[in-house]
Amino acid sequence: MRKTVVVLVMMIGLCSGMSLSAAEKSAEAANSTWTFYSVTDKPTAEELASVSDGEFGKEATCLYNQLEKLCVKRVPVVPGDPTTRIVFKKGDIYNAVRKIGKGLEDDVKDNAMSSDEASRKMMHVLNVAISAYYSEDSKSFEKALRASKKDYNKLLAVFDRVSLEQ
Repeated sequence: MRKTVVVLVMMIGLCSGMSLSAAEKSAEAANSTWTFYSVTDKPTAEELASVSDGEFGKEATCLYNQLEKLCVKRVPVVPGDPTTRIVFKKGDIYNAVRKIGKGLEDDVKDNAMSSDEASRKMMHVLNVAISAYYSEDSKSFEKALRASKKDYNKLLAVFDRVSLEQ
């Protein structure tokens, strides 16, 4: 009986020392930086000619379409049935890019940011998003995006803490 109590006290002490509080976890996520290998190339002339000029330019539209093809899949509910459902792969990354795009569009409309600056930021976000999609170690990045999903400025800050290697 006495040995059981001693073992329980030791286990409680070990477990309490291992867990981080919510504030420590959010502070840890706020200070994290990530490095992904850049996998995006400049779109070819044919690819640029095939897309319409979007809010952030043809190159950004081309990269956004590439990200959408990667993340959004339509699969049949039942084989042979024409109804489909949409399945998101790495949905946190895709949703963050959409939220940032809408926020940057609003800033340009409100004259809070120039169109060129918004295009530059969106290109960085798209390059990071595609590189993170292909990265095997993007779980902590996706978790940081999930934690900041309410505010597009916080999402931009998360993308700014990523460095891309060639």
